[in-house]
Amino acid sequence: MTTRFVAAMAFTALVLSVLSLFVALGATDDQVTSPATEVAPPTTASVDVEAPSTTAALPAANVPDEIAPVTVPAAAEPPVTAATTPPTTAPLPGTPSAVGPAGGTQLGVVGVSHDDFLNVRDVPNGNVVATLTLRIANSASGEQSILVGSPEATETIATLDVVGVTATGRTRDLPTSTWHEIQAGPITGWASSNYLAPLSPDTRLDMTAQVLGAIGPTPSAPTMTELATQVAAEFASDEPPSRIRFTSATTAFEALAELTVDVVGQPDDAVRGYRLWITAETAGDWMAALSDGDINTDAGPYTLRSVAATPLCYSHRDIGNDGSCN
Repeated sequence: MTTRFVAAMAFTALVLSVLSLFVALGATDDQVTSPATEVAPPTTASVDVEAPSTTAALPAANVPDEIAPVTVPAAAEPPVTAATTPPTTAPLPGTPSAVGPAGGTQLGVVGVSHDDFLNVRDVPNGNVVATLTLRIANSASGEQSILVGSPEATETIATLDVVGVTATGRTRDLPTSTWHEIQAGPITGWASSNYLAPLSPDTRLDMTAQVLGAIGPTPSAPTMTELATQVAAEFASDEPPSRIRFTSATTAFEALAELTVDVVGQPDDAVRGYRLWITAETAGDWMAALSDGDINTDAGPYTLRSVAATPLCYSHRDIGNDGSCN
C-alpha cells in the first residue's frame, strides 16, 4: 500500500512538472510577439514625395541604425509657423526720381577733398558699404583715379578710372537729398548726387585770361592754397552757394606748382561746376621742398601761371564732344 502511494505521488509530481513547463513556454511566446509601444515599426508602404512631412527624422545619435525614421502619413497637414513665411523686402527710402543719370552713364566723384572720401550706402542714407576716394596727380603724370575702399576707408578694394563709377539708372528723392544707385567695381550701392557728375577728364578749357582780367595781371600768394583759393573764388557762386574743395595735394614739376580745386554749385541747369587746374611759378627751391619740406609753403611765394577748367555736368546731362554739358 505504501509502495503504491509513493509511486502514485511520484507520477502526479511528474505530470505537474510537465504541465508547468508547457505553461511557461506559452507565456514566453506571448511576450515576444506582443507589439512594442516605444518605437513604431519601419514602414514598407510607398511614400508620396509631393506630400509635405510635418515630422523631421530623429537625430542620428538617438536612432539605432536598424530603425528607419518615422514617416508621417501623407494626409497630415503641416503646421503654419514663422519659418514657412517668406521674408519680406523692405521698400527703399524716398520716392523714385524723374531726374537722374541713365543706366550705364559714367560718373566721376566731385567736390570731395583729396584727404576725404565719399560714402556708398546699402540704401539711400543707409549703412555704409564702401568708400570712394579721388586721386589726382599733376598734369605731367596724368594720373587720375578713384579708389574703392572698405567702409572705414582702410583697405582698397578696387581702383577705377576717374570716371569709372557707373550709374544703374535708379535715382531716389528723399526730403532733403537725392541719391543715385551706382556700380563701383565689385560694389553696388547708393551715393549722394551732390558728389557725382559726368565729366570729360581730357577737356581743359583755358581760363587764364578770364582770371587775370578779374584779379590782376600777376596774382601771387605766400602759399599755393591761398593762391588757389583766390582763383576758385572767381568761379564760385553766392546763390546757390558753391562748395570749394582741394581735390589734390600740391605737386611740383620743373619749378611749376600745381593744385586741383573743385568748385561745385552754379546758377546753371546744365553746368554743375568746374574742376580747376591751377599752375603757378615757384620763387623758392621747389626740389628741396619736394624732398624734405612742404611744397605748399616752402617753395613760395607763388605767382599764377595758368588756369584750366574741366566742366562738371549735372548727372542727368550728357557731355558733348568738346566736354560741354548738354
